[in-house]
Amino acid sequence: MIPVTAPYSRIHDNRPNRAKLLHLLLLSTVAFQMIMGLMGWLFGWFPFEWHVIVGQMLIVVLLLQWGWLMLSRSGRITLCYFFPLNPVGLRAISQDIRGLSQGILASPGPRAGLPGLMHGIFLLSVTLVAAAGLTLLGGFRGWWSGIPFRWLLEILRWGAVAIALQWIGHVGMVFLHTLAGDPLWNMFKLRSAHKKCSQTKNDRTLCLELAVTLDF
Repeated sequence: MIPVTAPYSRIHDNRPNRAKLLHLLLLSTVAFQMIMGLMGWLFGWFPFEWHVIVGQMLIVVLLLQWGWLMLSRSGRITLCYFFPLNPVGLRAISQDIRGLSQGILASPGPRAGLPGLMHGIFLLSVTLVAAAGLTLLGGFRGWWSGIPFRWLLEILRWGAVAIALQWIGHVGMVFLHTLAGDPLWNMFKLRSAHKKCSQTKNDRTLCLELAVTLDF
């Protein structure tokens, strides 16, 4: 069995339900866009209208995601996990990479480290591609002019490849954690109101500790 530094089932997940729902919506809309692109590549049939509709839904999800990350305390702490560019975070990333080189899976979090950084890179990649897609759509429909079409198409093309590779890695890690007896789909379990009330004090303490630890 593949060892895991800290199984998800043993980690206190203090993320609010809205964060879990946004995560699920982001993964679902990106997965749909990837499936549509794959269908177009394999079968020459690309449902453009569905691509546009789901793309607009994805942009709404991204706005909500970034809004939560920037405007809420729990979101700002999560932002530190996504971009742990401080000595503590970089040390955690280094330890995770060293563990992977020895066949040990990194704990998925929520915490600073390699998994959080990969989530941050994925979010940035999706945001960049979605923004390029919206700009192109506006140019095609006459919402604005002076659009660098060729440049934006290159962003879409290579951005889609980067997202696909990250997606494969993401799903691959889920399977590896499952083989290690540490299924990650438990991260989408919503907390009940009673459980949230009973953990409020602990969550506040944890948030303060994380903020101090991450120099936030």
